[in-house]
Amino acid sequence: MVKDPQLFRGNDSPSLSARPGGDPAAGGDQLSPLLEELRRLAAAVEAGVQVLSKANPRTTAQGERAAAVSGGRHLVYVHGICKHSPGFSDGWWDSLHPFTDAFGAGTLDDTRQEVVWSDLVNERGVVAAAAARGADGQAEWAARIRGVLEERAATHALDAGPSITSPELAADLFTRNLGARDVSSIQALSIPGLDCVDDFAVYMFDDAVRAEIIERFTGVVRPLLEAGAELDVISHSWGTVVAYEALRALEDAGLTEPRVRNFFTVGAALSIFLVKLRLRAANRDGRRPALVRRWVNLCAVGDPVGGRLQGRPYQVDAEFLNLSNLGCGLLDAACAHSSYFESDNVAVNRDIFAAFIDRP
Repeated sequence: MVKDPQLFRGNDSPSLSARPGGDPAAGGDQLSPLLEELRRLAAAVEAGVQVLSKANPRTTAQGERAAAVSGGRHLVYVHGICKHSPGFSDGWWDSLHPFTDAFGAGTLDDTRQEVVWSDLVNERGVVAAAAARGADGQAEWAARIRGVLEERAATHALDAGPSITSPELAADLFTRNLGARDVSSIQALSIPGLDCVDDFAVYMFDDAVRAEIIERFTGVVRPLLEAGAELDVISHSWGTVVAYEALRALEDAGLTEPRVRNFFTVGAALSIFLVKLRLRAANRDGRRPALVRRWVNLCAVGDPVGGRLQGRPYQVDAEFLNLSNLGCGLLDAACAHSSYFESDNVAVNRDIFAAFIDRP
């Protein structure tokens, strides 16, 4: 459309009354229907703005961008427990980007998306409120999960460490590693997210919180799918539980076209038996979500959160266990749990993530 130069001359442009038809004596009443139409449109726009203002601004913006990039490729990252803020995936993407061009520059909130949900459970008040609502067994479940993680980390440290041939050597090993701390608590073990297990117990026991967290995922992913985009999802740690249940929820809502090319579960808490028992009843069969073409599971040596999923009972298509943790110490399970996203971890970022992402 060619703009009328008289309408774009700033303060020098003539007023409506000076333009033909603007003077009532010259038939200016012909403008009335136009003005009424403009007022009606303005009122409609204002009403729309009020509706949008009540929506999650981040999700709304993502939906708008999704509509603009229909048919494109998008990478979706899902974090685990403990506090995460927007931008948490910047370092993860920097490690992957050299090995794939599938997402272009991978600009955050463009072809790279994040599901940020930790704020829904990290406040102590949320945990207390959930307990007050009578979540029977929640505290016990969290304690048992901590025990599982401690046992897994300690077993790896002992299995991979020096052979213990005498009580004296065993005592020396624990003394060197634990110092004056209580051996039974294994406090010297650097276990990922141990202090945040109570937070995720809220997800597992409080249906309202679970629904909110799943909505964080679907609020990012649904607009992309509905715009015709194809996705790759990389979920980590306890985020694998969120991503799996959210993908099943989208399937239940009628989204079944397999537009998720790869669903990566990394250091997956889905491997923990107590977690499997607390999934939604319909999800305990471990079936691959209909949206997903390939399910790829990864676990590094010494990662106490991750483990085997394939056939237990999950329909995982490819599984990579005992991956290098890049030399993390025997007692540094937290290091092993985060080793996948290090820039030096070519075996994961190039040979697994990028290799599957670039497959048809």
